[in-house]
Amino acid sequence: MVWVVEKKVVHHMLGLGFERVDIPVRVKFEFEVEHGSLVPDSLSTHTVYNRKALEARYPGLDLASLENSIEKTVKKEILEHLKACGFLEGEDDSGVCL
Repeated sequence: MVWVVEKKVVHHMLGLGFERVDIPVRVKFEFEVEHGSLVPDSLSTHTVYNRKALEARYPGLDLASLENSIEKTVKKEILEHLKACGFLEGEDDSGVCL
């Protein structure tokens, strides 16, 4: 059993109709690996992005919706990374909790 901690910058594209905004999101995620595979339910994440700057620049922005869409982007990127590293080999995404 080994615990792995990784850091990654994920780019979330926010479409506002009149412009597209690239939001860099710093992600720290950690998980347990046993026999070369991710242990289900061991994955935890922490995300940081400049929310105050977005609130100031786009005062009408729906922040709850933004949080949800960033969370989906981060989850997708982490799952792709885990698959590319071989930690999800032969498994589907159903056992991975983010």
